[in-house]
Amino acid sequence: MEFTLKEIFEIFMKRIVFITVCTIGGLCVSFLYSKYIIKPTYIASVQMYVNSNDSTSSADLNELNYAQKVVTTYISFLQTKKFYEQVIEESNLRLSREQLKNMTNIESINNTEIFEISVSSMNPNHSFLLVKSMEKIAPELIKSIKDTAQISIVDPPALPTSPSSPNIFKNTLIGGMITFIIAILISLLGEVMDVNVKNQDDLLRKYQVPILGVIPNYKNNKKKKVLLIKLTSIAKRLNKKIDSKENKKAGKSENIKENAEKDTQFIITEAYNSLRTNLKFTLRHQGCKKIVISSSLPEDGKSTITTNLGIVIGQTGSKVLLVDCDLRKGRLHNFFNIKSSPGVTNVLSNMIDIENAIQKTTYDNLYVLPLGTIPPNPSELMASSQMEELLKKLEREYDYIIIDTPPVRVVSDALILMKAADGVLIVVREEVTSHSDITNFLSKCKYMEIKVLGFILNGISLNQEKKSKYHYYYYNNYND
Repeated sequence: MEFTLKEIFEIFMKRIVFITVCTIGGLCVSFLYSKYIIKPTYIASVQMYVNSNDSTSSADLNELNYAQKVVTTYISFLQTKKFYEQVIEESNLRLSREQLKNMTNIESINNTEIFEISVSSMNPNHSFLLVKSMEKIAPELIKSIKDTAQISIVDPPALPTSPSSPNIFKNTLIGGMITFIIAILISLLGEVMDVNVKNQDDLLRKYQVPILGVIPNYKNNKKKKVLLIKLTSIAKRLNKKIDSKENKKAGKSENIKENAEKDTQFIITEAYNSLRTNLKFTLRHQGCKKIVISSSLPEDGKSTITTNLGIVIGQTGSKVLLVDCDLRKGRLHNFFNIKSSPGVTNVLSNMIDIENAIQKTTYDNLYVLPLGTIPPNPSELMASSQMEELLKKLEREYDYIIIDTPPVRVVSDALILMKAADGVLIVVREEVTSHSDITNFLSKCKYMEIKVLGFILNGISLNQEKKSKYHYYYYNNYND
């Protein structure tokens, strides 16, 4: 999977908290490890100069090249067992030859006639004592091998007063950068492995099905009642002008909470208005429109959307009937504080007339046919001839019939009703519904020749919705 810069930035912003926590954690761990776990080391060193004035030098070599070769030779003299044993004896420290060899570094300085001997240990006094011993022994050892050697001390050793390592600042910075990169990679990997619908673009990119509605996420109250919107009062607020700027400024601090609530309600209202408009363009035929609203999984919000869609359509003057055909766990009655019975199952069982089962709501032109008594055979009732006759009878009385059904992945009841309807609206919840669920749903619809009107993307971020064009246009005019 390839990511564009825009997608990477969106992923970064989406997981900014995770990335920030990981980076801060990496910085802290690196700091603590460098400060308290890694033992500090101290380096003492001495620099020596090789005099190249040697009468035995070859005629075809210039003085500098010869000196550099001599330096390399002298370094080899010092990397011997004899040298390390003499240093140990001189310093009187309890070290093995291999230990001292690992602690010592001898190298030429930038290919010049100068070479440096340095010793690293966890005790600054030991480092200094060993280098002092080497300062004395090295010239003597070299002269014992080559009596014409001329060695001078350029920079004598000094007692180290601060550790040479670890570099706490550098290690902390490196640790933070590593954890930052790892957090980015984990975020990208998580995005690749995430099979759920991420946003509108993700939905449009994978399916040739339009998105008719985008519903923001909002919290229901403790009784889990739907946020029942009131378009009439909202419209009045949009047209209302504040008498003076002074009054507006004076009441600004007191009305912050109220304005936030109005803003949220306006965004949700406009989302359902947009869904209603798109639906009318999709269903342009005359007569009653029968719409099934379903989803792949429970808790995707189809009952809430069914209720609010019925409200906004009813406020245009159309006569709307909501039918609860989730005969196992129907909940439309909860949104209107009405009884669940009598309802659909009682009518289909010829226990009551349809007129006595339909209940008028407090919203204009909106009626509800609840589920009724929960039956032992809901699938058979949905597929019965009585259900077909019931829909035909209701068509003559209502402009819109909106049918709430159980999730398709759980039971097959909804597929039977979809065949008899004008089309189905598929509710998809952002970050919850998986692509495999949608693909399975669409495959069933294709097999049964069911018309899919479009998706309703539910549960998107409210902040994301505030960035839309309609919010900018309407809300800014509302605040003028």
